[in-house]
Formats: sequence, structure tokens, C-alpha cells
Amino acid sequence: MYQRYTSRAAGPVQTGGSRMVNRIRNIVTLLLLVAVIVLAVFGGRAMNYQTESHTTYVRRMQTECNDALELTSALSRTAGASSSATLGRIRSYVYAMDTINQLNLSLEGRYLVGNDVFVNLYSIIDDYYNRLITGMVTSDQQTALTNALADLVTVLAVLE
Repeated sequence: MYQRYTSRAAGPVQTGGSRMVNRIRNIVTLLLLVAVIVLAVFGGRAMNYQTESHTTYVRRMQTECNDALELTSALSRTAGASSSATLGRIRSYVYAMDTINQLNLSLEGRYLVGNDVFVNLYSIIDDYYNRLITGMVTSDQQTALTNALADLVTVLAVLE
């Protein structure tokens, strides 16, 4: 008759030490869950940033290459008065593309376009400039520069 009021709840009896262990275990589990959620959010943002930067680099290189290709038609086949300035502007576009390519190497560990393409472009531009200085005919160099830039436009179109 008195047993009803004096009996304890069914199940194991928890002491103060075991309650503390359970509480610590629950806190650690909650902290780990929060850490996983935070890492998922920031990891997703980092992957999104890498995709966006790659797309931006490719588009910027395409713009620079198209601008340089347009300028090749303004070059004179002989040593024209404005050819030196135009060639300098073409070199600046090639340099911008080369810089973007180097940035991509440092971020992703690979080139967008092989470095040999830029070495070739620089050598064509240097040869063109040397012929301009000496007053020689530059038609072969203009054709080579136009072809090299057109090939680069094709390569960049595939990257998109």
C-alpha cells in the first residue's frame, strides 16, 4: 500500500556523474553538428567562387583576344605611321591574357591556355616590331600574328 509512493521510477538510477557525462556528450555532439553545417556552407561558397573566377577569366581572355585580333586589321602591311602604336596596344592585350593565364595557374594549378601560345605571340610581335624599326615589309608577320590570334580565339571558345 505504501509502496506506490515510495517506489522509484523504473530504469537505471542516474548519479550526478553520469548526468554530467551525458550532458557533455550532448554538447560535443551539438558542436560537431554546428561545425559540419558551417563547413558545408563555406565549402559551397568556395566551390562557387572557383567556378565564377574560372568563367570570369575565360570571358576576359576572350574579350582581350578579340580586341587584339580586331587591331591586327588596322596594322599596315608596310611600315605605317601608326603601326608601332597599334602593335603596342596588341602587345598590351596579349600581356593581359598572359597575366590572366598566370592568375589561373596560381588559383587552379593549371593554365587556361598553354604558355607556349604566349611565347609564340611575343616572338611574332617582337619580330614585327624589329621589321617596323628597320622599315622592312611586315606582311608575313601580320599574317602570322592574325593567324595566331585567330587560333587563340578558337581555343578560348572551347574553354567556355
